[in-house]
Amino acid sequence: MDGLRIFLIKKIMLLSLSKKQIRSFQLLAIFILTMTCWSCKKETPDLPYKDIESFSIRDASGNTLSASIVEDRIILYWPPLVDQPESITPTIKVSEMATITPASGTSIELQLEKPIIYTVRAQDGSSKNYTLSFQVNQPQVQAKLNDPSTGIYSLKEPEKGTFTFVGENIIPNETQTKGYLIDKDGKETLLSLNTALTYFIAKFTAPDNLKAGSSYQVKLVSGRFSVLSDPFEVVLPGLDVLIKSNVAYNATKGQNLVVPLVSKILYELYFKSDFDHFVAVDNLNNSYKITNAVFDVTKLTVSLPIPTTVLGSKINVLKIMDKSGKILTESNYSIAVN
Repeated sequence: MDGLRIFLIKKIMLLSLSKKQIRSFQLLAIFILTMTCWSCKKETPDLPYKDIESFSIRDASGNTLSASIVEDRIILYWPPLVDQPESITPTIKVSEMATITPASGTSIELQLEKPIIYTVRAQDGSSKNYTLSFQVNQPQVQAKLNDPSTGIYSLKEPEKGTFTFVGENIIPNETQTKGYLIDKDGKETLLSLNTALTYFIAKFTAPDNLKAGSSYQVKLVSGRFSVLSDPFEVVLPGLDVLIKSNVAYNATKGQNLVVPLVSKILYELYFKSDFDHFVAVDNLNNSYKITNAVFDVTKLTVSLPIPTTVLGSKINVLKIMDKSGKILTESNYSIAVN
């Protein structure tokens, strides 16, 4: 009986020892597996790639437009003579395990004065910035200032004065095509459109504050191109806008010649404050000072006292003079003198 007990105790001790060994082997296996995994992880570090692989949008017709990726620039070319959108929603592909901000599919407002920056962040935490450059495949604008075209611009009634560029490839979009008046000091003033833009004509309204005797230029900006006019001088309107010149008049020496006043507005705007007297030139090239002329804006007439000293048979030229004897304006006439 005692011998059997001793045998059983030995068997139990042997069995217990085997379990401890098994447990040891299990712990050792777990340790080896953990070290192997840790070693593998160290052998494959986080990826450093942070490139934009593709960047594309769709135009209004649904066509795909792909950008060019050049170093740290995303260059997106827009088709010629097609209105530039106010916003775009790009589809962007980046390097494996990298992320981009703003994300692909995010709508972006196109603001010309503010650069659009995309940031790509790699798996290892490093990053790279890309700047979006939105460029239009625009043909060269060829245009010339048609009014004025002779280097002289005569002042007109405010609502009638215009600056007109005529040419081709003008973008017919008010946000992309604008006109500017440039004074002798280089100051630019934005001009308002006079009529709707076309591919061939851009017409702008002349401002009311143009000064006679001053030099100006007009600049047309259409998309990425600009056209600068030659300098021109602003002069007062010809006398024929106040007194018609295409009429044959008859006058008597020593009496008033009453003629119609064509434009009350032009007289009051440009002549009333400076006018002093007329000078008449006859067909013998003699000059005569005519004082006491009367502009009647109510009756729309001008009374000219014809001097008794006129030697010629006709007055060919009339001039308006200021108080210092300077010519304000003049025109040719046909006034028979009896």
